[in-house]
Amino acid sequence: MNKYTFYFIAVIFVINLSGCTQKKDSNNNNRKEGILPLAPQYEAKYDRSTPISLIDIEQAIISPSTSLKLSQIASEIEYYRVGDANFTVKQAIAIPDSNAFLTFNKPRIYYRRQHIPSKRYGFKALDYKWNNDMNGQNLFYDKASTHLYCALSGKDKTHKENDDPYIGKLPPLDTMLTIFSYIFPEMLETKYPLRLKNDKLLGFSSKGYVLCHYEQKTTAPNGIITFSLEGDTLCKFQLRDVAYRTDSLLEKIPHFQTSYWNETQDKMTFMIPFCDTIYQLIDKQTVKPLYNIYFGELGLSDKISTSEDIDDKKLWLRTLYENPKGIFMGLYQKKGLKILNWLGWEDSFKPVLTQQAVFLKETGKTYLLNHTPSGFINDLDGGLPFWPDGQTDNYLYMIRTVTEMRETVQRTNSPKQKKLIEFLDDKKVLESDYVMIVIK
Repeated sequence: MNKYTFYFIAVIFVINLSGCTQKKDSNNNNRKEGILPLAPQYEAKYDRSTPISLIDIEQAIISPSTSLKLSQIASEIEYYRVGDANFTVKQAIAIPDSNAFLTFNKPRIYYRRQHIPSKRYGFKALDYKWNNDMNGQNLFYDKASTHLYCALSGKDKTHKENDDPYIGKLPPLDTMLTIFSYIFPEMLETKYPLRLKNDKLLGFSSKGYVLCHYEQKTTAPNGIITFSLEGDTLCKFQLRDVAYRTDSLLEKIPHFQTSYWNETQDKMTFMIPFCDTIYQLIDKQTVKPLYNIYFGELGLSDKISTSEDIDDKKLWLRTLYENPKGIFMGLYQKKGLKILNWLGWEDSFKPVLTQQAVFLKETGKTYLLNHTPSGFINDLDGGLPFWPDGQTDNYLYMIRTVTEMRETVQRTNSPKQKKLIEFLDDKKVLESDYVMIVIK
């Protein structure tokens, strides 16, 4: 056994013992804190029935990958027109068995289906009416009932808090696509107020919501709390040690909480800032650590106290997506070379990245993608290189302009390019259009 094998086994052993410095919680401790309106109804459970997989970012950076191919993570690709630069897509939701998606072009919602014009969804809310805690992931679609749930801010036209932030329930999809008059937030019959306190909304479904929890006097979260939609406090999970920080420090370190909901499994996968573990919320009282992202010496420690302590080489997670083939991580290094668009500009509608890394589940290895091209080589139809800007169920999607596609796609006369070329040559597809490129 060489030293590297020994090191790997040791790391896995430590990860499975600790996760992200997890500590079991109890109802008694929650009552003493005096933060929650009601004590949690359940004691937190941590499912460690299977080993945590190691995502070794440090090793991937030391030994960068050769170019990876799109066929390694997908077998199908489709193209959808999704509006223009005025309202770019923040979230997309797959509609089962219809080859259609709902897209949230904040503040508007559209129904998109292949080969038919896009249709405006029958709910209108101005930009300030939407909750901003979740990076634009403001919608949840209940497949069984076809009701859409939306996270709203509760603010009035002065942009001040008027009512508590809340989750609103909308009528079934068929109704919302055929009504003649729009529904507005003030007209919603079913509203579920959020008990935020100092916390931020991490995710929600038709069954409840999850908050990223901030202890008193801290500006970085140390865990999550689950609630029913009616506001009952269900369970509190402590996932990392409390770190006392200043607001001025956190403003200088781009950080965020991220989550994605697999509507098919009805489970939420998530990370919280300064925690290196990817968790899945199995049910209202159970979380399961799935992956540990290992940054090594390049990682950003949560023990730093001043911005001067952040070395130029430090990097951290900015985006996180998943499909059955892999985990896709967008990274940002403090002084790293930014990944720019085809014109050499930063795209304002999505986070700027300096590295792209993927953990392929089949091989159990982590790979760093080359900057040129930026993403997976598109060997499915010879189109643009692919890197996800979002996900829904098992679909990954990327947002690009029609102009970029028409200017940069190399026409090869290959039969597998037939659908792509038909799309690019369609006179109904305008130069101002943005395109959602979907793979599965």
